[in-house]
Amino acid sequence: MTSMPPSLWARTAIAGPECPPLVSTEECDTVVVGAGYTGCSAALHLAREGRAVRVLEAAEPGWGCSGRNGGQVNPGGNRATPDEIIETLGREWGERFITMGHETCDLVFELIDRYRIDCEALRPGYVQGGWGNTGLEYERDWVAQWNARGVETRLLDANEIRDLIGSDHYDHGLFDPRGGNVQPLSYARGLAHAAIAEGAVIHGNSKATRIERSGNDWRVSVEGGSSLTARHVLIGTNGYTDDLWPGLRRSVVPVCSFVAATAPLGHNVLPRVLPGRHAVSESGRVIVYYRLDRDGRFVIGGHGNLFNVDTSGDDSHVRAVAERLYPELGGVDWEYHWAGWPAMTRTHLPMLVGLAPGVFAGLGYNGRGVATATMMGKQLALAVLGEAPALRVEPLSTFALHPLRQIGISYRLIVGSWLDRRPRRKAA
Repeated sequence: MTSMPPSLWARTAIAGPECPPLVSTEECDTVVVGAGYTGCSAALHLAREGRAVRVLEAAEPGWGCSGRNGGQVNPGGNRATPDEIIETLGREWGERFITMGHETCDLVFELIDRYRIDCEALRPGYVQGGWGNTGLEYERDWVAQWNARGVETRLLDANEIRDLIGSDHYDHGLFDPRGGNVQPLSYARGLAHAAIAEGAVIHGNSKATRIERSGNDWRVSVEGGSSLTARHVLIGTNGYTDDLWPGLRRSVVPVCSFVAATAPLGHNVLPRVLPGRHAVSESGRVIVYYRLDRDGRFVIGGHGNLFNVDTSGDDSHVRAVAERLYPELGGVDWEYHWAGWPAMTRTHLPMLVGLAPGVFAGLGYNGRGVATATMMGKQLALAVLGEAPALRVEPLSTFALHPLRQIGISYRLIVGSWLDRRPRRKAA
């Protein structure tokens, strides 16, 4: 089976399940393409309802961004405030999305508890930091609007956020109790174990190459000549989406995200760095996110460094941010670095796409994939079961200038980095 690329998560994750490749022609009720959070969650929820589900994975469960992200379980379904969601989706679908977004983190931790997934789960809450006027209005809106919906979020001043995370880098921030952390590859593999325990079958090293009609059903062909025939097909490949379904790859923009991790911090440093082990990100235009792992490693991630926008580049920019946040990290050993491809949508909201009768895709998590992709799997399962998903099923729409996406990403990183410049503190 294709092995995971080197990373902290690959080094410390629980063992994945045995997932033999598909070597024959079979029939089932639903074929799921992709064994990340979306695909494994969909398979789990369908198998729990007695459906015959088979998952086709080109490598192994969690091989894509599900096994490469920063491991933050962030609340809300995306970064938009409830009012912004309603403005984008309208009142009815906006309210449904808001309710779903509120439940995303709960779903992750409920599945972890129910299936006893060993993934270093911790739920101390989510913190977002900002400086000057950057993000202040957003933080106020987030807190006020979620408070009005019964969530005990709160604004943080400079002293409060310093006490929570141990850094004096920020002038203000917000705290949301719904967030937390997981070892992301362990969580992905745990979902795969859970789906198999419920009766789903996962085929590793089984790259889907074609989807075509077969009477009233669909035939999904796999490299090597085997195939599955089913009434329903679900695609959950997100930032790793290829041309399996015409046009689907151009419905999202993959954006490279780098992650780096230190050696376990020493006892002279650890008490001053993220003492509450919160999941933290920033309110800037070019986001960084960070946390501690179980062993006290500082883990930080962010988008590509200006024109360095693919996984072949270095991660010096995120390590430099870490040392600005915590001068104590200067001189520590950085043991791991890796990268993956989250996917962005035009609206910055996830999409449940209806591709053909019985064929759906769920993708576009805009950097909040641990919780949102898990929930998308449940929504895809509801669509197959004939129940109403919380997300509106959309027709396929693509980015017109998709081949120029890297130029657009680089431009946005350059402008965003300039606008995000933190003003120097005046000397006392």
